[in-house]
Amino acid sequence: MFEPDVLARHGWDRAFITVLDEAVAEDALAILVHAAGEPLDEAWEAMRVPADAGASAGKTEDAEACASRNGFVYVVGSQFGKKAGPLNAKRSWIARVSEASIESALAGGRADLEVVRFRFVLHRAINDALADVGVLALGPLGRQAYVEATIAKGARDAKRWAGRIQPTDHPINIEAAEFRPDGRLLLGLRYPVTADGHPILVELENVDELFADPNAVPRCGNVWVLGDVGSVEAPAGFRALDTTGGDSFDAVIGDLDASGKSATVLADHPEGALAASEHVRFELPQDSNGGVVGSKVVHHFGDIRRVEGVSVDHEGHAHYVIDEEGHVALRTLVSD
Repeated sequence: MFEPDVLARHGWDRAFITVLDEAVAEDALAILVHAAGEPLDEAWEAMRVPADAGASAGKTEDAEACASRNGFVYVVGSQFGKKAGPLNAKRSWIARVSEASIESALAGGRADLEVVRFRFVLHRAINDALADVGVLALGPLGRQAYVEATIAKGARDAKRWAGRIQPTDHPINIEAAEFRPDGRLLLGLRYPVTADGHPILVELENVDELFADPNAVPRCGNVWVLGDVGSVEAPAGFRALDTTGGDSFDAVIGDLDASGKSATVLADHPEGALAASEHVRFELPQDSNGGVVGSKVVHHFGDIRRVEGVSVDHEGHAHYVIDEEGHVALRTLVSD
């Protein structure tokens, strides 16, 4: 992120935006910057970006993905729920903040964060887009915890969103996002995956409209599948997404949920904990309405499982955010 003149003004040669999960939107933003001229394994600094969400302050949860375009950073909530359910409307949102506002906030004050709260309208749009995709069957525990319990809560408490969750729905867990050149936002799903265990991307078509028109509803179109990633035995979902331009993308894929934390997804599908984390690269065709695409492996992380961010810089070096116990680590793969 940031144009070269902004980087130069601060004495940086790289700046990456990231979000902290489990946080409300206004507390989720952070940037990772590198001092110009210093070795890549030194001189990194992490800075929180204080933000003001206006009337939406305190009404969101679980920032999980971010992407930048045309001078704005966009942040997406997971749309999911806690590991034992139910789905949570506070996690159903998208927000944006200008890069200029972020820079100003670093000097004092707060960045202006625009928030659109979906109350499961994006959940509805994604489920409708997945109607013709063979998705991994939702197990009985997941159906009760995520779908039936959410429907019951909406009816019992007369929620504004009641009726948007349908009995045949799948819970949606977004963990990755990146823009295509035409402005469509790719949403990388950690869950669900296909019945064959492959990760799924869904395109959100009208991002700018959502911020311009308070009555706009999200429209989801093309659905893409990485057909050579994951398997029935070890299904894999998206953990992170990045682009260096055009329709070429880098992604981190991995397990469907963290093991050892009583995740309902894994109670139904224990094989969902088996996929290792990998960095893969793929390209989307411009003249296609979705479908299956191939990828190539860039890096295998071995025993490191909690890889939750990727960005490839102007020199081709891949940088990864790793959520280790108690802190967030940044690691770099230096290209030959």
